[in-house]
Amino acid sequence: MYKLIKMIRLIRVLKIVKQRSQLLKYLNDFLKIGLGFDRLFFFAIIFLILCHILTCIWVIGAQFTVAGEEISWISDFDMNNPSEIYVTSLYYTVTTMTTVGYGDINGTNTLERVISIMIMLIGVSAFSFATGSLSSILSNYDQANAKL
Repeated sequence: MYKLIKMIRLIRVLKIVKQRSQLLKYLNDFLKIGLGFDRLFFFAIIFLILCHILTCIWVIGAQFTVAGEEISWISDFDMNNPSEIYVTSLYYTVTTMTTVGYGDINGTNTLERVISIMIMLIGVSAFSFATGSLSSILSNYDQANAKL
């Protein structure tokens, strides 16, 4: 229950979305980058936060099943160190979200498979958004250079 409360507190990190304009203005003044790159940089930050949150959900889901009778992905790897569990879970989350998916780590029970489906859907959505944003940035950059 304590970990669930910590997970809910993590949502407060998303307050950065509310202060996006102030952050982007400071970043633009400091680095002198264009508006399109502002969007891409902000998306990269959100992607890293999202990876962390989904990594925590993946670990918490495995710990709920370890306490019960079912096995989990953690029991397949014989890991005891929390940092090793986190890094392995982050590896799984990133490979799943970027649609690489090596297949060396997978959900072994129903809860983990549901979490995997959620990670896949979020990953495909984020990947599509990033591709569209990058395409828009390059298109605007080409138009600006053509006018010069």
